[in-house]
Amino acid sequence: MSTHLDDLPPQNRRRSKRVHVRIPVLVRLQDPKKNSVEEKTHTIIVNSHGALILLATKVNVQQIIHIENVNTKEELLCRVACLGSSFMGKTQVAIEFIMPAPQFWRDRPAASDPAPARR
Repeated sequence: MSTHLDDLPPQNRRRSKRVHVRIPVLVRLQDPKKNSVEEKTHTIIVNSHGALILLATKVNVQQIIHIENVNTKEELLCRVACLGSSFMGKTQVAIEFIMPAPQFWRDRPAASDPAPARR
């Protein structure tokens, strides 16, 4: 028996393909006392709408955080979508981009415009 994507309940549908990949990221946020906090970590899973990351810093669902793709130096605002299990002091944190950014997880910065060809 085959299940078509449209037959799945809405909560089981994905907006974009998930990819298991470890990408270094820098997370910036404010703690409850309004202190700035930075944590270097990495992704576990990425997609066009966000990622699953590991964080030692405590965050709350709906909290707004900044995430920087260390490889490209791009930074985006994200929302903590949900919290997963914890292991060895780190929690799985699902984040969702505030604005869609399908190219955010590319490996390197976008190439600058090539020099015009000489004649």
